[in-house]
Amino acid sequence: MFSPETCLRLIERGHDAVGVRDLGVNARPDREVAAAAAREGRALVTENVKDFAAEHDIIVVCVLKSHLPQRGMDAHLAEALDHWAAANPEPYVGLHWPKIGR
Repeated sequence: MFSPETCLRLIERGHDAVGVRDLGVNARPDREVAAAAAREGRALVTENVKDFAAEHDIIVVCVLKSHLPQRGMDAHLAEALDHWAAANPEPYVGLHWPKIGR
């Protein structure tokens, strides 16, 4: 969904971030991606809100690319996710919509 660069930027900010490629679920069905997130105890960041809206076992962070600037998207997304994580140290299971500043 998003560039692996976003994970690198989050790691630089002190987060334990991994991409779907690192988890071995790149291009796999959504249910396998969700299962991997659940197994790992990770939040799932996605633009495909519809595909993950019914998930009840994971934290789903919804981000629309159309709300991010094309130039520097990775940096802006990492910053938004960093702010969201700081404001939500123990997020509830379900959908979250972090504030995205342009």
